[in-house]
Amino acid sequence: MSDNMLKIVEEYIVSLLGIEEKSCPTDWHLQKEIFIFTKMNPKAKQLFNFVRHYEGPYSQILQESVKEPMFYEDAFVVKKNGEICLSEQGRQVFEQIKREHVNDERFAHLLHSFKLLREIYDKLSKEELLFLVYITYPDYTEFSNVSDRLIKDPKKRAQLSESLLRKGVITEERYKELIVNAVE
Repeated sequence: MSDNMLKIVEEYIVSLLGIEEKSCPTDWHLQKEIFIFTKMNPKAKQLFNFVRHYEGPYSQILQESVKEPMFYEDAFVVKKNGEICLSEQGRQVFEQIKREHVNDERFAHLLHSFKLLREIYDKLSKEELLFLVYITYPDYTEFSNVSDRLIKDPKKRAQLSESLLRKGVITEERYKELIVNAVE
């Protein structure tokens, strides 16, 4: 991957983390939120190269960029409890990126997308988020060691579906579809 592409990857991560004042709950959430973003943005899909993994979609590039960034070395902080946030330096990088793109409508749309992703998915448990990814993108269950338990167990499927409905992540209609499929 070219240096320019790696820099863009790090800028996406900085922007996703920077759009909210609070930390991203886990690196696992970060992986799934960026994955969902790549499904909305084909250019980003090429950058992150998500593969099927035992716990859903996984990007080695994303993981390495957070642990050992090349361009924004001290931008990320991984806390002991697993939360990920921007350091003070990372905040400054985020503000600089925003200034550089102040009149860019596509960048404004990108930030809006990141804000929505964080608002929706940060509040989900690991199981809820993975369940949602698996029912939306079933190809990513291939190497999973938990998909059968989350999707095929009618009680677990009903519990997760109800929780997603209660949190406002799925509609009543989608809830009913998932429950019907849980019984079949």
